[in-house]
Amino acid sequence: MSDALFIKRNRPATVIVEASYTRPADTATYTAGDVLCNSTSSPTILSFDNCARSAGLGGIIQGAIMVDSSAPTLKADVELYLFDTTVTMQNDNAAWTPTDAQMKTCIGRIRFAPGLFNIGNGNGIVDVETLGKPFKCAPASTTLYGITVIRNSYIPTSAEEFLFRLLLIQD
Repeated sequence: MSDALFIKRNRPATVIVEASYTRPADTATYTAGDVLCNSTSSPTILSFDNCARSAGLGGIIQGAIMVDSSAPTLKADVELYLFDTTVTMQNDNAAWTPTDAQMKTCIGRIRFAPGLFNIGNGNGIVDVETLGKPFKCAPASTTLYGITVIRNSYIPTSAEEFLFRLLLIQD
Protein backbone atom coordinates (compact mmCIF):
# COMPACT_ATOMS: atom_id res chain seq x y z
CA MET A 1 0.00 0.00 0.00
CA SER A 2 1.34 3.43 -0.86
CA ASP A 3 2.08 5.92 1.93
CA ALA A 4 -0.58 8.32 0.57
CA LEU A 5 -3.27 5.60 0.61
CA PHE A 6 -2.26 4.51 4.12
CA ILE A 7 -2.51 8.10 5.43
CA LYS A 8 -5.87 8.66 3.70
CA ARG A 9 -7.39 5.48 5.17
CA ASN A 10 -5.99 6.05 8.65
CA ARG A 11 -6.38 9.78 9.21
CA PRO A 12 -8.87 11.02 11.79
CA ALA A 13 -12.44 11.60 10.57
CA THR A 14 -14.96 14.08 11.90
CA VAL A 15 -18.49 12.70 12.34
CA ILE A 16 -21.73 13.64 14.06
CA VAL A 17 -23.86 10.89 15.59
CA GLU A 18 -27.22 11.36 17.23
CA ALA A 19 -29.87 9.67 19.32
CA SER A 20 -33.25 10.93 20.48
CA TYR A 21 -36.41 10.12 22.35
CA THR A 22 -39.81 11.56 23.16
CA ARG A 23 -40.59 11.51 26.86
CA PRO A 24 -44.02 10.32 28.12
CA ALA A 25 -47.14 12.40 27.55
CA ASP A 26 -47.36 13.75 31.10
CA THR A 27 -46.14 16.72 33.13
CA ALA A 28 -45.07 14.92 36.31
CA THR A 29 -42.28 16.90 38.01
CA TYR A 30 -38.80 15.36 38.07
CA THR A 31 -36.69 15.36 41.22
CA ALA A 32 -32.94 15.81 41.06
CA GLY A 33 -31.45 12.38 40.26
CA ASP A 34 -34.40 11.06 38.23
CA VAL A 35 -33.96 9.33 34.88
CA LEU A 36 -35.21 11.28 31.86
CA CYS A 37 -36.22 8.88 29.07
CA ASN A 38 -38.98 7.65 26.78
CA SER A 39 -41.15 5.38 28.95
CA THR A 40 -42.45 4.76 32.46
CA SER A 41 -42.72 1.01 31.82
CA SER A 42 -40.46 -0.07 28.94
CA PRO A 43 -37.62 2.45 28.50
CA THR A 44 -35.06 2.33 25.70
CA ILE A 45 -31.44 3.36 26.11
CA LEU A 46 -30.04 6.04 23.79
CA SER A 47 -27.93 4.35 21.12
CA PHE A 48 -25.25 6.40 19.33
CA ASP A 49 -24.39 4.16 16.38
CA ASN A 50 -21.20 4.39 14.29
CA CYS A 51 -19.14 6.29 16.86
CA ALA A 52 -16.04 4.34 15.82
CA ARG A 53 -14.79 3.44 12.35
CA SER A 54 -14.47 -0.22 13.31
CA ALA A 55 -15.42 -2.40 16.26
CA GLY A 56 -13.33 -1.70 19.34
CA LEU A 57 -11.91 1.58 18.09
CA GLY A 58 -12.65 5.03 19.45
CA GLY A 59 -11.84 8.68 19.16
CA ILE A 60 -12.48 11.98 20.88
CA ILE A 61 -15.80 13.62 21.75
CA GLN A 62 -15.14 17.23 20.77
CA GLY A 63 -18.59 18.61 21.57
CA ALA A 64 -22.18 17.73 22.29
CA ILE A 65 -25.56 19.31 21.62
CA MET A 66 -28.92 18.79 23.29
CA VAL A 67 -32.00 20.02 21.44
CA ASP A 68 -35.20 20.33 23.49
CA SER A 69 -38.53 20.63 21.64
CA SER A 70 -39.84 23.03 24.28
CA ALA A 71 -38.54 26.16 25.93
CA PRO A 72 -39.89 26.03 29.48
CA THR A 73 -39.26 28.84 31.94
CA LEU A 74 -37.35 26.51 34.26
CA LYS A 75 -34.77 24.76 32.09
CA ALA A 76 -33.77 21.13 32.59
CA ASP A 77 -30.30 20.49 34.04
CA VAL A 78 -29.42 17.29 32.18
CA GLU A 79 -26.45 14.95 32.46
CA LEU A 80 -25.81 12.46 29.67
CA TYR A 81 -23.93 9.39 30.93
CA LEU A 82 -22.16 7.49 28.16
CA PHE A 83 -21.34 3.78 28.26
CA ASP A 84 -19.33 1.51 25.97
CA THR A 85 -21.77 -1.34 26.67
CA THR A 86 -25.55 -1.27 26.82
CA VAL A 87 -26.88 -1.18 30.38
CA THR A 88 -30.30 -1.79 31.89
CA MET A 89 -32.53 1.27 31.71
CA GLN A 90 -34.68 2.52 34.53
CA ASN A 91 -38.12 4.00 33.96
CA ASP A 92 -38.71 7.66 33.24
CA ASN A 93 -39.01 9.83 36.35
CA ALA A 94 -37.57 7.09 38.62
CA ALA A 95 -34.50 7.62 40.78
CA TRP A 96 -31.34 6.62 38.91
CA THR A 97 -29.58 3.82 40.78
CA PRO A 98 -26.83 2.41 38.57
CA THR A 99 -25.01 -0.72 39.71
CA ASP A 100 -21.24 -0.94 40.18
CA ALA A 101 -21.05 -3.22 37.12
CA GLN A 102 -22.89 -0.66 34.99
CA MET A 103 -20.67 2.21 36.13
CA LYS A 104 -17.56 0.21 35.22
CA THR A 105 -18.66 0.54 31.57
CA CYS A 106 -19.23 4.31 31.84
CA ILE A 107 -16.81 6.35 29.72
CA GLY A 108 -17.93 9.70 31.15
CA ARG A 109 -20.70 12.23 31.38
CA ILE A 110 -21.65 15.45 29.64
CA ARG A 111 -23.60 18.12 31.47
CA PHE A 112 -26.10 20.29 29.62
CA ALA A 113 -26.40 23.12 32.16
CA PRO A 114 -29.49 25.35 32.15
CA GLY A 115 -27.29 28.46 31.98
CA LEU A 116 -26.15 27.40 28.49
CA PHE A 117 -29.73 26.98 27.20
CA ASN A 118 -30.48 29.14 24.14
CA ILE A 119 -34.11 29.57 23.21
CA GLY A 120 -35.26 29.15 19.64
CA ASN A 121 -38.83 29.42 18.38
CA GLY A 122 -40.62 27.42 21.09
CA ASN A 123 -37.62 25.12 21.49
CA GLY A 124 -34.06 25.34 22.76
CA ILE A 125 -30.52 24.12 22.40
CA VAL A 126 -27.58 23.57 24.73
CA ASP A 127 -24.19 23.41 23.02
CA VAL A 128 -21.21 22.06 24.98
CA GLU A 129 -17.98 22.82 23.12
CA THR A 130 -14.40 21.56 23.21
CA LEU A 131 -14.84 18.60 25.50
CA GLY A 132 -11.76 16.69 24.32
CA LYS A 133 -13.14 13.53 25.96
CA PRO A 134 -11.50 10.34 24.63
CA PHE A 135 -13.59 7.21 24.18
CA LYS A 136 -13.19 3.64 23.05
CA CYS A 137 -16.03 1.33 22.04
CA ALA A 138 -16.38 -2.22 23.33
CA PRO A 139 -14.35 -4.84 21.36
CA ALA A 140 -17.26 -6.00 19.17
CA SER A 141 -19.03 -2.64 18.81
CA THR A 142 -18.96 0.81 17.20
CA THR A 143 -21.77 2.12 19.43
CA LEU A 144 -21.91 4.25 22.58
CA TYR A 145 -24.99 4.16 24.81
CA GLY A 146 -26.53 6.95 26.86
CA ILE A 147 -28.73 7.54 29.87
CA THR A 148 -29.95 11.01 30.80
CA VAL A 149 -30.44 12.12 34.38
CA ILE A 150 -32.10 15.31 35.62
CA ARG A 151 -30.08 17.30 38.18
CA ASN A 152 -32.75 19.84 39.21
CA SER A 153 -36.45 19.92 39.96
CA TYR A 154 -37.95 20.04 36.48
CA ILE A 155 -41.51 20.36 35.22
CA PRO A 156 -41.53 18.89 31.69
CA THR A 157 -43.73 19.56 28.72
CA SER A 158 -45.98 16.64 27.77
CA ALA A 159 -44.36 14.46 25.06
CA GLU A 160 -41.25 16.67 25.03
CA GLU A 161 -38.63 15.59 22.50
CA PHE A 162 -34.90 15.49 23.22
CA LEU A 163 -32.20 15.08 20.57
CA PHE A 164 -28.57 14.51 21.53
CA ARG A 165 -25.74 14.96 19.03
CA LEU A 166 -22.11 13.99 19.63
CA LEU A 167 -19.42 15.70 17.57
CA LEU A 168 -16.64 13.14 17.25
CA ILE A 169 -13.17 12.79 15.84
CA GLN A 170 -12.70 9.12 15.05
CA ASP A 171 -9.25 7.51 15.39
